[in-house]
Amino acid sequence: MHDVLTAPYRRNALLVRGRIALISSVAFLPLWNVAAAAEENATKKPTQAASRKGSTVPTAAHSQIASKVHAAEPSRVENVVVTSERRADSPQNIGTSISVVSAKMLENRNINNVFDLQYATPSLQIQPSYGSGQFTYTIRGVGFNNYSSNNSPTVGIYIDEVANPVPFGINGMMFDMQRVEVLRGPQGTLYGRNTTGGAINYITNKPTDKLAGGLSAQYGRFDSAKIDGYISGPINDKLKFRLSGETQQGGAWQYNPEAQAHLGNVNRGAARLLVDYAPSESWKIEWNLHGSRDRSDGTGVYAWRPITSLSSTNPMPASTSRYNTRWGTSAQFAKETGLTPDQKPYSHIDTGGSSLRVEKHLRDFTITNLASYDYMQRNEYDNFDDSSLSLADVKFNTRANVVANELRFSSNTSGRLHWIDGIYYGHQWLNDRYQSGFEALYNTDGDVRYSQTVNTISGFGQVTYDLTPKLQLVGGIRVEHEKRTLDNVYAHYLVGGVVTNPNNSLAQQSQSYTLPSAKFSVQYHPFSHDMTYFTFSKGVKSGGFTVYNSSDVTQMTNPFKPEQLYSFEVGNKLILPRYNLRVNADFFYYDYFDRQVQSIAYSPTTGSAIGLFVNAPRSHMFGGEYEVEWSPVPGLHVAQSGAYVEGAYDEFSAVTSSRRVNGVWVGVKQDVSGRGIEVPHFTANGSVDYTWRVGKYDLVSGVDYSLRTTSTALNSANTIPGYTLWGGYISFAPHKGHWKIEGIGRNITDKHYDVTRGYFVGGDNIAVAGRPATWEVRVRADF
Repeated sequence: MHDVLTAPYRRNALLVRGRIALISSVAFLPLWNVAAAAEENATKKPTQAASRKGSTVPTAAHSQIASKVHAAEPSRVENVVVTSERRADSPQNIGTSISVVSAKMLENRNINNVFDLQYATPSLQIQPSYGSGQFTYTIRGVGFNNYSSNNSPTVGIYIDEVANPVPFGINGMMFDMQRVEVLRGPQGTLYGRNTTGGAINYITNKPTDKLAGGLSAQYGRFDSAKIDGYISGPINDKLKFRLSGETQQGGAWQYNPEAQAHLGNVNRGAARLLVDYAPSESWKIEWNLHGSRDRSDGTGVYAWRPITSLSSTNPMPASTSRYNTRWGTSAQFAKETGLTPDQKPYSHIDTGGSSLRVEKHLRDFTITNLASYDYMQRNEYDNFDDSSLSLADVKFNTRANVVANELRFSSNTSGRLHWIDGIYYGHQWLNDRYQSGFEALYNTDGDVRYSQTVNTISGFGQVTYDLTPKLQLVGGIRVEHEKRTLDNVYAHYLVGGVVTNPNNSLAQQSQSYTLPSAKFSVQYHPFSHDMTYFTFSKGVKSGGFTVYNSSDVTQMTNPFKPEQLYSFEVGNKLILPRYNLRVNADFFYYDYFDRQVQSIAYSPTTGSAIGLFVNAPRSHMFGGEYEVEWSPVPGLHVAQSGAYVEGAYDEFSAVTSSRRVNGVWVGVKQDVSGRGIEVPHFTANGSVDYTWRVGKYDLVSGVDYSLRTTSTALNSANTIPGYTLWGGYISFAPHKGHWKIEGIGRNITDKHYDVTRGYFVGGDNIAVAGRPATWEVRVRADF
């Protein structure tokens, strides 16, 4: 790896700016209320206290409050209901920063995988780690960039309330979705797992009361194809079902000029069966059975600088095109892994599982039990050097399963006090073999094997108290105990297939913690359709183990500590029904302790750099987000969102270079306090669409964009230049018909950009290119 050229920076300026931004926002937010007051006076009616049409709220008291705050949201601004607080409510009533990607937006912008989700919500970045099949999720600059399988992410992923703490367990497919909720900031007092970055909730479409079905077929550039469908309805008066599925094929958009072969074909399918059973009015049982199979190509990398890892004086040339990639490995590594020397990169991730949700309504409270089991398998081969040589080739073979159960109790009576509490238990088992091929570079291959178990138990609770119809207090706490254990760790180096360090092994290493997380919020509704809030929250992310190749097994299994984040957030959520306008804004400040950062260590014998996760004692972040939705005239819909994030290390000494002392290579640390944290400072997304009435038909056309500024890293090789992407959408369908024809364009200006940059070995700077211009045509029919 390259040495990191850094110099000490002072943190005072950034600290002052962050705290001033948070404090000044408290004075700024009441300005929203001027517009809200004017709107209330202009539209106030005697019937204003009536309940909202379509509102689904757990208690009569809360319905009364909601009706006073949001009495009839505008019909031309899409009204959604979320369950992020473990109850159905409008996101405008929730004192936290939350974005909702509706089914309509998912369809119009052709968001059918987790990677594209970032182009519809502020502050969210999703990267494929070095082009691997495992994604890194970052919200407000809080993320964990890791391509190994064993560590938990900073952003919790939930599908119908079921947590999946294994990063590769979400294989990218999104189908038959009702909506996606993206929560920013620490979570924990209401969720199955603690997180510091936020949570992403996938909410699937549920069984219908009447027989219904649908089928859609899509074809696009690079011979990409997708077919999905569903059938749903009642079996009898107490039992109903929904069966849905999807298959994706084709789409190879990369090319190997040496092998004259294409890369990037998708070959995956998934299915989901939902069964709802209501034996009586007080009982509800929901069963979910799901599975997916993936036999897709991997994503290739390209060298954006000449490759100097073999020779600095006679380097290999950089790629001539972002969309060109090369692959290949040594005969020896192919023999060790069961591959062929000319094997294409591939990412095969299979999943399967089931969950059972049982709900019992009593007079004063509701009991809910959610039990789940998920199995995941990762079989993946990646070429991280953009060459046919064995410089940096990796092979993953991972199996994991997660068993979890959450028992919770929630109030369902009228009154000022509303509460929820519960107990969560999760058991995770993982077996991993991670092989790496460095034969052309070091005449050595690596073979790491281990198994890991994680046991988590926690108690949580949250209370909402209505001081007045306009003022609510929210308080929550969670105490979590986790034990993470590595067993039978082997980190072997092989030369000619022979292990050279057979004693580099460890029988067991473990780490445990018991830590609280918390939330306190004040929510004030000064006028109808307006809410101002202040929220303090604390989040915790599990510690873990690096488990990369190392000649010192104790070094790679030395645990890094859990990280803890303290968040201070103020925000305002405003709707102006008269103008069909919704405006939400928030400002936040983070105090970050023991942030988990990928640093480096050096092999004492070869001096080669090895990734190693460490804790940065203290850092901070601050920024804000906005979301605007507006329908100025019938048929016209405008949506805009954006985020500004900035942060820096306050206390951190990082290894930045190496030197040889008495024949042994040792790392050299440097104080990087005040250095900025890797995050694009400004991101923005937006769309404009218009519906044309053509006789009995609707013609909808629209355009959207997504902007990212440059993401500057500690090491310049990891810096990702900023970019802006444009897309377009057009559809034709009857007003109330059962069919639709659609056309979607992505990156229609054919912008050349990268979604990640880095290096796996020193002197080999690689990047993963974003997709070129694509288009799709889709036909769908419902009955």
